Amino acid sequence: MKISNLRFLENIEEIKKLKYFYFQACDTNNLIQIKNTFASRDLSIDFEKFGVFTDIESFLEQYKKQSIKKNQIECHYGKNSVFKESDNSIKGFWALDYYLFQTEKYLMTNITGSYEDLYVLEDSQWVIKESKFRRNSLKIFDVSHQENLKIN
Repeated sequence: MKISNLRFLENIEEIKKLKYFYFQACDTNNLIQIKNTFASRDLSIDFEKFGVFTDIESFLEQYKKQSIKKNQIECHYGKNSVFKESDNSIKGFWALDYYLFQTEKYLMTNITGSYEDLYVLEDSQWVIKESKFRRNSLKIFDVSHQENLKIN
């Protein structure tokens, strides 16, 4: 059943907020906020080398191991989103520009790639039911010789 154009645009704005909320939660290592962006059942997360998950707890455990480190700063930049309506769901496609700063090693990693997500309503809120990330590029930079560099 197709929804009205206005309702579709309203849904897209809610989904954009959800995905930005997810990126911010990742950048601040807020596991509760990350968990709240995903569906509570029938979950599918496929992030290539990071892992494939069918439940949020396994995903969060891997996230803790890989991403929550004292001397690490993450910055997720989602952009160029495109959305398609499906029956009772919306598919979203996002480009990602991701930066990881390793402050003790003075290394900066840049990853670009794309997300393909499926969003559904759960308890009247949009959540991510499926998320697949595919990397396009990976670059590692030594930033130890940069003048005026200050990493807190």
